[in-house]
Amino acid sequence: MLEYLVTSRTRRELLKFVWGKGVAASVSSVARQTGMTFSAVYKELLAMQRAGLATAKREGNELVFARNDASPNAALIQALIAAPEDNSNEAHDDNVRGWLHSFGAPLPKSALTEPIPTLAEVIAEALALAHRDLDVARVLPFVLWRNWRAETAIAIELAATRHNERAALGMFLTLAGELGGSPELVSAAHGLRDQRRTGSQPFFTDIHGRQDLAAAQNNTPPSARQWGFVLNMDLDSFKSVFDKHEARTVRRET
Repeated sequence: MLEYLVTSRTRRELLKFVWGKGVAASVSSVARQTGMTFSAVYKELLAMQRAGLATAKREGNELVFARNDASPNAALIQALIAAPEDNSNEAHDDNVRGWLHSFGAPLPKSALTEPIPTLAEVIAEALALAHRDLDVARVLPFVLWRNWRAETAIAIELAATRHNERAALGMFLTLAGELGGSPELVSAAHGLRDQRRTGSQPFFTDIHGRQDLAAAQNNTPPSARQWGFVLNMDLDSFKSVFDKHEARTVRRET
C-alpha cells in the first residue's frame, strides 16, 4: 500500500527511516545511513516537515529531524509503515538496474532473479523506471550512447512506444547525442518527435507543488525542455557520467 500511495522511492525510504526507526538525526547522518544524496534527503525531510510529519530543530551547525508524533496523521503513517509490503515491484526494479549494468551502466551490480532481455526491452523498462529513479535517469544517456546501433534502433523505438515512453526516449537520445558528440543520435531522436505534443510536464514522479515545479523549471536542460519535460536535474548531472566514464568506453559504431 505504501508503494502505491507514495510513488517516490526516496520518499518511501525516508518515511520508513524516520517513522519506522523513530530516531532523531541530522540530514548528513540520514544520508549516510540510507545511502542517499544529501540534497535528496534534505529536500524530502523539508517536505515532510511542511506536511507536519516531521519536526526540525537546530543543534549546533546541523538541522536535526524527527517524526512528529503529534501529527493528526501519525496513526495512519504508522499503519502504512507497519503494513507488509509486496516487494515484487521493487525486485523487478532491481533487476532493471542490474540489466542496465550488464549493458555498461555505471550502476552497482546486483544479483538478477530474471534473465536479461533484449537491449530494446531493457531500454524500455529503464525509461519507465527513470521517472521514479534519478540514478537510472542519470545514466540512461550514457547507456544509449554506448549501445545505440542502427540495427537495433527500430526495436528500441518500438519497445519504447509499447511502454508509452517514446518522448522520454527522444529526450535521452538527444542528451546522449549532445553529451557524447554523436550527431547520429540527435538525428535519430528527431524521428521520435510528436508534433501534437504541446506544453510541458514533470518527468519525475516526485515533483510536487509549486516549489518543486519552479526548481525543476530552473534546472531543466534545454535538450529536455524541447521534449516537453521539466526535471529537477541539470545538465551537469548527466555530463558528470560522461566525464567519468566516456574516456574508458569504446562506443559501438552505428
